[in-house]
Amino acid sequence: MNTQNIRLLIVDDEEQIRKVLSYIIHNSEIADFEIREASSAEEATEILKKEEIDIIICDYLLDAMSGISFFSNMSTEHPYTVRILISGNVNYDELRNAVSRGDIFRFLSKPFNEDEIISVLKESLDRVKSNRQGKDLINRLRDF
Repeated sequence: MNTQNIRLLIVDDEEQIRKVLSYIIHNSEIADFEIREASSAEEATEILKKEEIDIIICDYLLDAMSGISFFSNMSTEHPYTVRILISGNVNYDELRNAVSRGDIFRFLSKPFNEDEIISVLKESLDRVKSNRQGKDLINRLRDF
C-alpha cells in the first residue's frame, strides 16, 4: 500500500520520543507517511478536528489523561483510526480491557526497537486499507 496519503499522528509529551519515532519512520521502507506530532491529548484532539488521521501512536502516560482514556474518548468519533499505544509503564488490566473493547489495535512496550515499530506500522497499513474499503462500501450503500 502506498503510504504517501497515510496520515500518522504521534502523541507523546516527550519531544525526544516524538522525534525518535519520526526519525525511525522517515528512515524506513515505509517512509512516506504524513507525520503530525502532538504533545498532549488536547493538542491531538485539535488536530483530529481539523484533519482525518489514519494511525495514531500515543504514549500511555500523558499529562492530563492516559493514552488509553484518550483512545477511548476518541474511538467513537474516529472508529476507523488505527490506535497504537506505547509505554514503559502501563496498567495491564486497563490495557487488556481497552484492547478487548477495540480501543487499541496494538501495544508497544518501551524501550522499543525499530523493527518492532516498522512491523506494527505495516500491520496498521493493512488495517487502514481494510478500513478505507469498509468506509467506501458504507458510503456507496448509503448513496444507494
